[in-house]
Amino acid sequence: MINRDWKEIKAYAFCDELTSAQWVWEFLRRNPDYQQEWQQFWQTWQELEAAYGTPPNRDFCAWKNDPRAWVSASECPDGECRIDQDKVLIECALGARWGFHKFPPDPEDDDPVGQGRLSWRPQSEEALRELSGEDVQLPPEQVALVFDLSLSLRPQLEQARHQLQLEASRRRREQGLQPKRVRLLKDHWVKLLRVLDAMAMGKEPQARRLFGDDAVSEARRLMNKGYLDLLRIPD
Repeated sequence: MINRDWKEIKAYAFCDELTSAQWVWEFLRRNPDYQQEWQQFWQTWQELEAAYGTPPNRDFCAWKNDPRAWVSASECPDGECRIDQDKVLIECALGARWGFHKFPPDPEDDDPVGQGRLSWRPQSEEALRELSGEDVQLPPEQVALVFDLSLSLRPQLEQARHQLQLEASRRRREQGLQPKRVRLLKDHWVKLLRVLDAMAMGKEPQARRLFGDDAVSEARRLMNKGYLDLLRIPD
């Protein structure tokens, strides 16, 4: 039980200096499930030490063969400290379940992070929310992602890069989306030049009939500042 007077703000003055990693510990140590799991773990750990000794005199060969000392790797695929490739030591399994490396700290421990006895596992970035068709109308070659500007941008940008690569591959595979390259677009651009030349000769109705309204609109857009967009397209 963490003994702090919740009515006294002064009891939490230490929080002024906490890092994010230390804040994580403050919340985890108050988790009843973690407290219970740690008590069960610690009881087992003491039984194992009573049977096989403590460092440097521990009989680790006998220790690791005791079923109490490990769990199946299938129950803890993220756990390190594997033995025989199919077993994970219980201290590593407990840490992996709760998101940290190193030996599981006692919930009564005030600051295992600051003392270097606990380090958090890197957390994968949550997928950025993609705006749906109900939110915004976009052509098939475009996608809109939502960034949280109150959080660090660098990991969000890295996550966005990963999501966009996957989405581009999916759309090319499933929807036939073509990457923009000069060599792939030149025929299309020739058509648009033809549209513009027809319009210059007063033949816009004929151009519309031959090439379609969309081609006329795009040709006009490229003629009016849109041409600068072509500088972004690689050869």
